[in-house]
Formats: sequence, C-alpha cells, structure tokens
Amino acid sequence: MDRLVRQWRKEISRRLTIMVIPHGIARPRQLSFSVPFVAFMFFAWTAFTGWAGMIASERFDYWRAKANTHFLKLKLEFFNKQLNESRAMLDEVKELEAELRSLMALGSRDAIIQTEALRAPPPAAETRASGGPTLADAAVLERMLSGNADFSFDDIAKDIQTLRREAETRLAGARDIAQKIQTERQLYKSTPNLWPALGYLTSHFGNRLSPIDGFVEAHKGMDIAGPPGTPIRATADGVVKLAGWAGGYGKVVVVDHGMGYSTRYGHNRQILVKNGDRVKRGQIVATMGETGNATGPHCHYEVWYNGRAVNPGKFLKKHTS
Repeated sequence: MDRLVRQWRKEISRRLTIMVIPHGIARPRQLSFSVPFVAFMFFAWTAFTGWAGMIASERFDYWRAKANTHFLKLKLEFFNKQLNESRAMLDEVKELEAELRSLMALGSRDAIIQTEALRAPPPAAETRASGGPTLADAAVLERMLSGNADFSFDDIAKDIQTLRREAETRLAGARDIAQKIQTERQLYKSTPNLWPALGYLTSHFGNRLSPIDGFVEAHKGMDIAGPPGTPIRATADGVVKLAGWAGGYGKVVVVDHGMGYSTRYGHNRQILVKNGDRVKRGQIVATMGETGNATGPHCHYEVWYNGRAVNPGKFLKKHTS
C-alpha cells in the first residue's frame, strides 16, 4: 500500500514541459506545468465549455422562439388584413345586392332607370330573414365537434382564399349589374324626350319649302308655335354650351346632354341661362320669341346625336298643345 502511495505521489509530482522553438536566432522557450495543474485546467476548461454551450443553447432557443413568435405575428397580421378586406368586399356585395333587390322591387325597367334614389328599406317586421352557413362553416363546426379545433396557417389561408374568391365573384357580378343600371340612368338623363314648349307643331323635321324664300330646304328640327313669352324648357339634363345670338337662329340656347346628345332652342325672346350652366330636364332656359329668321313667335327645336341632326319626333311619346 505504501508502495502504491509513493508511486502515485511520484507520478503527480512529475512536470510536463512545453518547448517553444521560434524561427531565427531567438532562444527557445520552455513552459513547465505540473500534472495536477494540467488536470485542473482540463477539468476547468471542460466545465467552462459545457456551461458556455448550455448558455448558448438557451439563448439560441430564446432567439429562435422570439423569431418564431415575430414570424407568427406577421402571419397573423397578414391573414387578419386579408380577412378584413374579404369581409369589406362581402359587405359591399351585400349593400349592392340590397340596392339591386330594392330596384327590382320597382317592377319595370323605366321605373328603375328613372329612380333618382332608392326607396327606404321595409320595416323590420316586413323584412324576410335570410342567410345560412357555408360549406366551409360546416366543415369548421365538424372539426370543432370532433375536438380537432387547431387549424394550421395553410387551413386559414385556404379559407381566406375561398372567401375572397366568393366575394370577388359576387362583387364583380353585382358591380356589372350596377354599372349597367348606372349607364342606363345616364342615357335616360341625356336623352331629350320632352316637348320643349307648349304650342302647335307648325313644321316637321325633313325637307320643306322655306317660309322665308320659298325654296326647298332641309329642315333640321321642328317648329312649335305659341304665344310670345311661352316658357322653353330643356328636354334633358345637360350643360349649356351656348346662350346668345347665332345668325338665323336668333337668340339660341345649345345644351350638351352627354352620351352624344345635344339640343338647340332657337328664335327666343329672352335667354334665362348662361354658358356653363347645368340644367335639369324640364328647367326653363328661355322664352318663346321670333328673333333671327322667323315669321312669327315659335321655338325652333333641334336634336343632334353624335354630330348629326336627327328627327326630334322619335323621342317624343305624344304632343301636348
């Protein structure tokens, strides 16, 4: 036993020498360490390395979890934005569909086109409740009942895409119908379909003998005779392009109605509008007179479409005298 102790003390009393031999003329250097010191440093380095590795692993897990949380937050924000946009689209679809249903309730095409504003919705007691879950809603309910309520982001993305496609399809159809109705309304507002004045039709559209010189001429409008000062009304909504003197027309009013239509009202005694004024169908724009080339008080009325004079009579349902 003593021999083993002496042998162990002899071994641990040994020293390890490290010799450093530099290049050149520098003297070699020796570093001597005892075996216990080397063993201590080895175990200390091992412990430090293990501790550092554990700390690094914890920090890495922390930063990885933080990055994942931030990534998930960004995903949720994106999906929330997409979902809100889809809901907004569906809300617009519902509004358009409600408007279209209200319009359909008017019955006739003319009533729909001529309606300026929609009627108020019926009272709650008269409103028919409607609606129901979609197939996607039913699938979600089934998963909830089966206890599988956890949804992946792929599931959420698919649900949102399905919702957006449905909303876009319905919205496109509703917008198309609404746009067609709006176009028809604008066409109605722009089409001159009223008699410009009360009186007697004394000359039609087309060729006639001129009351001034007796020669055949192309009469580009219709003449409506009446007492001086009879109100002359705009036959459609529009903007006054000319209000003043124009040769044989005398005092004339020209209104641009849009959609290719314009009208002219000649031989007026007094003009009641000015250039640039917006006028409504039925608004008084002048009074009847006999200025310009006229043999008596009357309204010379012309309708132009796409730069060509057309027969005003085809736009009038009946003549009121």
